[in-house]
Amino acid sequence: MIKRLFLWLPLTMVSVVACSGTPDDSNQAALREGTVIIESGPQLTDLPSHDFIKPESNHIQMNGDDWTDLRFKLAMADATPVNILQIGDSHIQADVCSQRVRKLLQERYGDGGRGLITPLKIAGTNEPFNYSFTTDDNYVSAKLLKLPWMTDMGFTGVGFSPNSTSFSITLSTVVKSCPEGDPFNSITIFSDGRVFVDRITNEEDARVTFSDSVHDYQTIVRLRTEQTTVTLQIHTFETITIFGASLLNTKGGVRYHAIGNNGATYSSYNQLMSMGSDVAMLNPDLVILSLGTNEAFGKISDEDMYSEIGYMVRDIKKNNPEAKILLTTPMECQRSKRVATRSTRKGRRRTVYSKSYSINENVKHIRNIILKYGKDNGIPVYDWYEVAGGDGASTLWIENGLMNTDRVHNTFAGYDLQGDLLYNALEKALNPID
Repeated sequence: MIKRLFLWLPLTMVSVVACSGTPDDSNQAALREGTVIIESGPQLTDLPSHDFIKPESNHIQMNGDDWTDLRFKLAMADATPVNILQIGDSHIQADVCSQRVRKLLQERYGDGGRGLITPLKIAGTNEPFNYSFTTDDNYVSAKLLKLPWMTDMGFTGVGFSPNSTSFSITLSTVVKSCPEGDPFNSITIFSDGRVFVDRITNEEDARVTFSDSVHDYQTIVRLRTEQTTVTLQIHTFETITIFGASLLNTKGGVRYHAIGNNGATYSSYNQLMSMGSDVAMLNPDLVILSLGTNEAFGKISDEDMYSEIGYMVRDIKKNNPEAKILLTTPMECQRSKRVATRSTRKGRRRTVYSKSYSINENVKHIRNIILKYGKDNGIPVYDWYEVAGGDGASTLWIENGLMNTDRVHNTFAGYDLQGDLLYNALEKALNPID
């Protein structure tokens, strides 16, 4: 399951029922018989008006794949949760776009809980704004792009190993932007060894009644009451590494997990030799792969890029045969160049440095390889490059306050817009209108 191999690679429905509440017997019978009851088509979210966005392109290119089973599952999501996993780079690590998609899907199909959270801050990098993951113990940590890894590395791309076999972790969805939190009554801890929970307290330091099930790579904890902040007192019998935790509820609906790591590429995730089998612990029904930006800033041949995509797709499909896969392309961005200007003043020479920016033409090239892989292998693709505006989009996004000053990452408004567009594209694919 969890890998211990350290490698260096270059980094460079028919329409479905719109469910609300528990499906009635007639709906369940119809689904069992393969008949889908049409109550409504896609429920799309409103978008801000920008002339450069291409709504006619905002759809998923299915490339011959069939999402009928996924539509059936969403039709019954109130009874049986649907798991979606998005894997990406820094665009996903911030969990702004993915949080927007999570929110909209859960409003539509039911809220299955916050989903996977990872110890990013513990590992020394930026953490999303919508949760906190802390520990009281001294530890050794590792993150995907910082080699060599100082401790074991799991499928989330980060991990920490407490120095003691007795320690605590605090998990919370109560943050400044969401003071009421996102309630959960189920916690799954992912690790490379057996983790035993001795005691759980809430934010008032009151004890929480729980039951648990301990396995080699995950410990599943059921809480008697919903909580938004818990501290788990833990013991182990050996040094272990914790990779993350999933905060869920038992209401059904959509569980939208996100794994994002700054600088990540297909090849860096492919270093995790059991990525596909570890991802299976999340029981994904749909896996969205949102990578390609960092490849465009490095040096990778067309053949290697195509091969890296294929390796990751095959690994996930082999270990998650029921899961559908969706590839997304990166949008245009810009690269910076340091410019030196020399001048002479009062007989003294000096050099002033400034930055200039130009379109990173490699992004479009990487985008085309992703499109080709999807078409060649029957894997659906969401062409975010085209939807965002195609060639020249980055300048327009900057002018409209949608792209950050680094000209690579988006602003909060930009990621929210991206999330709205991706949600609408998913809705069209999941609830087509003939």
